[in-house]
Amino acid sequence: MLPISRSIVALLALTGAALAQTPAAPAGDAAAPDGKALFRTKTCIACHGREGTRGIQSFPEIAGQDARYLFASMNDIADGKRVSGNDDRGYPRTQGMKDIMHLVNAGERQAIADYLSKVPPPKPRALDPPVTPERMAAGKDAYTKGGCLTCHGPDGLKPQPSYPVIGGMKREYLVLQMKEIRDGVRKGGKVALMLPFSKKLDDARTEAIADYLSQIDRSPK
Repeated sequence: MLPISRSIVALLALTGAALAQTPAAPAGDAAAPDGKALFRTKTCIACHGREGTRGIQSFPEIAGQDARYLFASMNDIADGKRVSGNDDRGYPRTQGMKDIMHLVNAGERQAIADYLSKVPPPKPRALDPPVTPERMAAGKDAYTKGGCLTCHGPDGLKPQPSYPVIGGMKREYLVLQMKEIRDGVRKGGKVALMLPFSKKLDDARTEAIADYLSQIDRSPK
């Protein structure tokens, strides 16, 4: 066997020392939850549609929603603090979601919220009959005078931190939530702060606001 020179031995020793001191790649990055995969595999798409853009019935389209609001809502539903859809079966709207929340931990909920917040929201759903300019003006007037923009911002697009974006949301969902908050059915979240405003809105103004907000285009231009 050929003898190894002292220079080669020294070089190998220095190389080994350098490798030993090189920091390992952070394990957290590789193990970060995949929000998109979780959203699809945990049955979220059953009610909220693919990528949160086409919710069924009166369930909301949550693509492009504020991540802090989504995360807080999931936690509140999981803990039973947020309830909605009261009838003789209890709270079926939130109970169905609560039943699957035990399948996702806090880190996975955050990953889902972060993923959805970055998905481009859909274009508004056209109503039949279409909302007239006069109806839009009446809805905007009720929205403004009702104090809604204080928390949700102009056109419902620039809310205060941790408040939801409501411009461009589905009409059926908006009507249901405003009436449930006003009538004391929905609990949790920012409901206590919204209650004094919603109690001043009768059905006609509530529906006018929903018509107006549902036609706000929040999709990418």
